[in-house]
Amino acid sequence: MRIGLIGCGRVGTAIFCILRRDNKITGVYDIRKKNERTTAKLLKIRENPGLREIISRSEAIFIATPDDEILNAFANISRHIRKRTYIFHFSGMLTADIIPKSKKIYRASVHPFATFPAAKSHPKRKHIFLSVEGDAPAVKMLRKIFRSKHFTIRKIRKVDKAAYHLIGVFSSNLLIGLIASIDRLAAKIGWRRSDFERMIFPLIEETLHNIKKYGVQDALTGPLARGDVGIIRKHLSSLKHERTLRNVYKALSRAVAENIADAEVNLKLKKVLH
Repeated sequence: MRIGLIGCGRVGTAIFCILRRDNKITGVYDIRKKNERTTAKLLKIRENPGLREIISRSEAIFIATPDDEILNAFANISRHIRKRTYIFHFSGMLTADIIPKSKKIYRASVHPFATFPAAKSHPKRKHIFLSVEGDAPAVKMLRKIFRSKHFTIRKIRKVDKAAYHLIGVFSSNLLIGLIASIDRLAAKIGWRRSDFERMIFPLIEETLHNIKKYGVQDALTGPLARGDVGIIRKHLSSLKHERTLRNVYKALSRAVAENIADAEVNLKLKKVLH
């Protein structure tokens, strides 16, 4: 399949590093020319054509811009579309039909359930789950572009995209926020990076292992599991001058109370976490 990339950020670049194994990359385009050159070099594109030529050469175009720029990117490329073309975007939140319907195009959204921390390297994960939604011909074509040896495609309903995207945000972005909170507390007592790696990472890894093996409820330990209100009050008192950390503590503790703790413990925790 002849495919072109519009937007040379982390996601588009990483995905195209895999797609180039089974498809023909016609070219890449980005308004930030430094990003465009970096991606072209990584994809081993010797002579990267201009936008008009990329569109004319491609059977499918992938828009990998930030969500707020997808429609602008489409407007920029639509004037060059002269034949039937598949238009895909990588948004996890927005649906395929944000792209205007046309006789010339088939539309779909395709979102990798993965994290891409560096745009200048190939993705480490060997297999990636994709959630797709859109026009039936476009979804069918995605199965030809994204080969099963590298990708697993799962269809998603439009009404489920917001919840799906939030799952990813909680699993990655907000997890980093939680680790940043831990880092801030560790810094307050003078812990260094080496202490973080020797003590905190093993505890986090052990907790994840316990969740995988026993489930979230049986993996829970400590004062929240026991409903130890006295200790929780002391924790909150020690965070009285750290408003953000205090709010994080209360929000996550309420999540434990509402979703994990048994009924008796839940009642105890609600009194102190209001």
